[in-house]
Amino acid sequence: MRDLVIFGAGGYGREVRQVVEDVNADASEWNLAGFLDGDPALHGQAVRDLPVLGGPEWLDGRGDVAVALAVGGPAGRRAVAERIGAARCATLVHPGAWIGNHVALGTGTIVLAGVTVSTDIAIGDLVCLNKNCIVGHDAVIGRYATISPGASISGYVRVGEGCDVGANSVIVQGHAVGDWSVVGAGAVVTKDLPAGVTAVGVPARVIKARDA
Repeated sequence: MRDLVIFGAGGYGREVRQVVEDVNADASEWNLAGFLDGDPALHGQAVRDLPVLGGPEWLDGRGDVAVALAVGGPAGRRAVAERIGAARCATLVHPGAWIGNHVALGTGTIVLAGVTVSTDIAIGDLVCLNKNCIVGHDAVIGRYATISPGASISGYVRVGEGCDVGANSVIVQGHAVGDWSVVGAGAVVTKDLPAGVTAVGVPARVIKARDA
């Protein structure tokens, strides 16, 4: 078994711990040593029975330890990955997820229980596919994206790098969401969205654009 730590000691980190435990229940794969977190106030504390070992510096000199990157926000996930090195991040798929045969999962992507990913799909590095989300055929999801619980990504959709797709939202077939855009919870995207915007509502409309 390879040693593993979870970066992120909050709620998402505890969910990722459950993924690790359920993976190990099928076949012992990971020796979970504890958590890391960027908040020094948590260092030395415990999350249930596992210690918070430190921050990213704890990994220095421990190149054999893999990291489950349990940081929910795309920007935060990118920042930590750049600090620790994305190549050491573990790809985790809950045994209760359904992943088709012709799906490419990037390094460090985490797939929670109930996720459905059908066929001919490309998912980038360090993506979060949260509980019960759906990704349809021929979709492409860029690195660092977060697909929140219950979101539905239809066929031929393109979700750009760093997008945050809200809970129970829908992106209608064939449309694209530009890099680092946010789709609000429950929104329905019926046309392409540019990069760096926030869109909410049914149908989704842009309410905020990235500062120039």
